Amino acid sequence: MRLNFIGFIESVMHFIAEQQWVFIAVAFFGIIGYIALMRWRDRKWIEARFGSRSILAMSFGVNFFGNATEPGKPRRSSGFLLLFSDSLFYRSRVKKIELEIPGARIARIYHDRTHKGVDLRQSLVKIDFLNEHGQKDTAAFKVPYPPQWMRAIENALLKKK
Repeated sequence: MRLNFIGFIESVMHFIAEQQWVFIAVAFFGIIGYIALMRWRDRKWIEARFGSRSILAMSFGVNFFGNATEPGKPRRSSGFLLLFSDSLFYRSRVKKIELEIPGARIARIYHDRTHKGVDLRQSLVKIDFLNEHGQKDTAAFKVPYPPQWMRAIENALLKKK
């Protein structure tokens, strides 16, 4: 009986050594499936929260580095960013951080590499706005295709002023 078990283990190890591509393929498709599942979950949450409200632009995998008025170094969270006709909305996937910036409170949008005096060594879209306390604040995001996002925000929210 013990000899059969050892023989089985040896044959499994031989299979693994000869068929490594199977494990690589399973890992690859597992990662793709996980990403698809997370995006599906995020879309269901968006649909439940905002219903039929029209979304002008949407990006997943957006990094948010906090607001300038928050104490401490920039903090990084990953989530999605939505552009509506009257506001910009961010929600992180893990930390459940939410930020909604009404378009009427946005002063300017620009590109930078630093936030809170720290060089983050990446392209950031920064938004100057008035927060809920009436203070000038700045939010920093790393988004895919920054020029397109900046143009979309300017066209949707700043040209109405």
